[in-house]
Amino acid sequence: MITYDTTEGDWMIIVDNRPMYRSGIKSMLQSMRPGCRFSEYHLMPELTTDSPQNGSSYFFIRIGKMPDRAIISDIKRLRLAYKSCKIILYDYQQSVDNLINFFREKIDAYLPDDFSGEDLHECISSLTENRVYVNMQIAIELLIKNPIVRPRKTSKLTPTEIKVANFLVNGLSPSLIAKEMDRKISTISTIKSNIFKKTQVNNVVDLMGAMECNPRAYVS
Repeated sequence: MITYDTTEGDWMIIVDNRPMYRSGIKSMLQSMRPGCRFSEYHLMPELTTDSPQNGSSYFFIRIGKMPDRAIISDIKRLRLAYKSCKIILYDYQQSVDNLINFFREKIDAYLPDDFSGEDLHECISSLTENRVYVNMQIAIELLIKNPIVRPRKTSKLTPTEIKVANFLVNGLSPSLIAKEMDRKISTISTIKSNIFKKTQVNNVVDLMGAMECNPRAYVS
């Protein structure tokens, strides 16, 4: 285990048996959250139960080819030891269908092995707002294989919100939407939050399901 103690900010715990990957993730996180405390582990059994007094705890865990039962057991162990921590899994090398079981066990996010800095930024932003996060590519696969069909009463979206909603479900990030619409990223993020509130969803996967249930409401 390697620990880098800086200031009493958030605690970033990276569990990955590949030193270069840990270093890459740490570098990206440092640029997003200066002043964080970092701990690095090769494997889950090395994790201790020492938790910082201040800040939030973020666990970035590579699960690779771990058996699902072992993954779920580790999730439950973390939840017991760190009740308010954020659990981010990545690089699951089995059927994407099984990811839904990990979300049922209350993980906060999932990223593929080749996630980018933009993916990581979107992930951290979502978790800061207490929303779950899943990479767009994985979200689409989960929607196709686990369609969400449920009626809901929603508030009417404005033409601009409809346009942004359609961009989101087609895989565009807020930064790309901002460029497409010639708006500030902060403006698009605000519009995205309003869309989620009006449609009573927590993420893009649920938004896709809402749009499938009532497609006419999302045509400007």
